[in-house]
This record gives sequence, C-alpha cells and structure tokens, in this order.
Amino acid sequence: MHTFRVIIYSIFRAFVRLYFRITGKYSWTNYTPKSKANLILTNHTTNWDFLYFGAALNCHMYFVASEHIFRAGFVSKAIRFLVDPIARKKGASAVGTTKEIIKRLRKGYNVCMMVEGNRSFSGETGFFSPNTAALAKRCGAGLIDFRINGGYFVNPRWSNTKRKGKVWGVVAGDYTAEELKQYTDGQLNEIIRKDLYVNAFEDQKEKNYSYKCKAPAETLETALFACPDCGSFASLDSRGDRVICRHCGSEHVFTEKGFFERPDGSAPAFETVLEWTRWQKGKLKEAIADPSVEVIRSDEGAQLYEVHPLEGKILTAEGTLKLTKTEFGVSGTENRTFAVNKIDSMAIVLMNTLLFTAEDKYWELRLPERASALHYMISYYYLNGREYEG
Repeated sequence: MHTFRVIIYSIFRAFVRLYFRITGKYSWTNYTPKSKANLILTNHTTNWDFLYFGAALNCHMYFVASEHIFRAGFVSKAIRFLVDPIARKKGASAVGTTKEIIKRLRKGYNVCMMVEGNRSFSGETGFFSPNTAALAKRCGAGLIDFRINGGYFVNPRWSNTKRKGKVWGVVAGDYTAEELKQYTDGQLNEIIRKDLYVNAFEDQKEKNYSYKCKAPAETLETALFACPDCGSFASLDSRGDRVICRHCGSEHVFTEKGFFERPDGSAPAFETVLEWTRWQKGKLKEAIADPSVEVIRSDEGAQLYEVHPLEGKILTAEGTLKLTKTEFGVSGTENRTFAVNKIDSMAIVLMNTLLFTAEDKYWELRLPERASALHYMISYYYLNGREYEG
C-alpha cells in the first residue's frame, strides 16, 4: 500500500508543479533531501500549504492533519485511502500523534508536520511546542525546515475571500540525524524557530506585492476584536475594504498591499494587523484584570457538539455563547456550561471553530461567521493565568 501511495503522490506532484509553472502563482526550487527519512517541519500560512512544500520536495511524505478532516464521510475515507494522514486532535493531548510520527519515521518514511499547528491570524509565525526538538532527535531521522512566505496575504486565516498574489517557498534547513545530535533541545528549537519565522508585513515592505481581492477586509473582525480608537470590544464590522467601529464610527481601509490606511488620508491607528493584534492582547488583559468587567464576550448563534474523534459529533446545545471570568458555555435549546479553570486545553480550527477538552470529553464549538473565536481563545489563556503566544 505504501508503494501505491508513493506512485499516486508522484503523479499528483507532477500536476501541481505544472499548474504552478503555468500560473506563476508560486515560486520554488526543486529539492532532494540529504536523508532517506525526514521529519519535515513547515510554518502554516494557508489551507493549501501541502501543495507548496509538496511541489518543492523530491520525496513522498505523510502528513499530520487535524482530526476534524477525518469526520467528513466519503471524502475522509478517500483521504485515508490515498494519503493515510496522521490524525492530530487540536485542543487535546498529542501523545498518540507523536507515537505514530516516530513509528513511520523509523520505517524509513518522511513525515511532514506544520509546526505551529494553526495558521496565524496576525501574519507572524506563532508558537510551537518546545518538545519539537526532542521529537526530531528521538526519531533518528533527518530534519528539514521548509518556510512558506506570502501565504498570509493570499489566504489570511480571518477570511474566506479569494486573493491573487505571490507566494514563495524555500528549504531553510536540512539536517541529518548525526548533525542533530550536536545540538541541545534548546539550541535546536531556536534553529527551527529562525528557519521558519515569517513576519508577513516585513516581507511585504521589502517585496511590495499586490494581493488583489474584491473585499479585502471582509470578516477581519474575527481577528481584530478591539477598536483602537475608542477601546471597545466586539464592536468592529467589516464591509468591502473597510473595518468600521459601531461605537465610535472610526474606519480603517485594508489595502491590496496588506496595510491599513484611513479613508480621509490621516494616519491609521495601526499600520498592520500584527501591530493591532499585539495592542488588543494588552487591552484584553487589562479588561480581564478589571473587577468591574463580568462578561468578557457573548455571541448569538453558537452550536456546541460533543465529538467522537475520527467518527462524528453530536449536537449538544445551540444558542447564545457567553464567557465570564468563571464560566464558558451555551444557553438556548439546552444549557451547557463549563468552569473556565476546568477546561484542559483549547484550540481554533479553520477560521471560527473552537475545539477543547473538558470533563474528559472532546468538544467542538461552532461560532457565527463574524464572531471572533480568537477573542475567546486568548481570554481563556489569560483567565487561566497563561500567556497566549499564537
């Protein structure tokens, strides 16, 4: 079966390369790894990253993929049959995933993992597990770091609208198993961080590419949840190329270059999504520390599911989602709440869905299209006395 998958993969890669050559949407250099078996680490910028590094590397690989894609009926069965990905439960323990990665690497196969686990809302490469270096050394295989640039503006995490623009990928590092032994875990983690780090806005200041879209700011309020002019939360609306605050009426234009401007030509509160994101995290931390603030956020139209990994899910409650300093839950057809300090872990999948573990169960919370899962996610971290590094 492995040989069959290698053949299918090679045929698919040939078509992907041809497509990119014809369209010119992606630039890369074909690369043959030094080692037979490699743990391939990449940053995560778009829904199509597997096409980018798949086109560049002259080798077959197995992918680590979010568990939710295994719950899509026939499509999931086809994916399992053709590429046999390794399931990763976001918002839950990764022990089983780690074991399967090591198992396949020791068989002499390549395994690719998007080291952040999540696409960036801000345009900057985010947090990755400090156990990554230990995994790379433990498996006895080589390590390849593949960096993707430009993807954030083509397919921003906070938007479902299509954009046209330049993406490029490079092999930032290729290390044999013997070479990995000379580094401590801390040193290797730092090497991986430097190899895969991207600040999309610094890239754009240098390249000045255009990323064209009919509605470039649409659903940007899923990433930006605080107004920089009046300080209010959950008050931003997007429309076309504008982000507008319902409370104070301030407007920002998101341009095809990926930067903010004011409609009247005055200086924007922030030039980039990254700067705005860093500011709002501090603002949120202040609000959570304020004893007069009781409700952090609420949104109507949420759906809570109990998930049975790799199988399916059951609708448990739907209605209004509310987060206070102590409780998180949905009230409506049924009421279901969780103590914030009893939620073991939490993650975001796609643009606006939260996955978390609580009460020894795995849960999926689907938010309305324009609500901010990121607002809830960062709040969860701060309420439990932790920093959010995503």
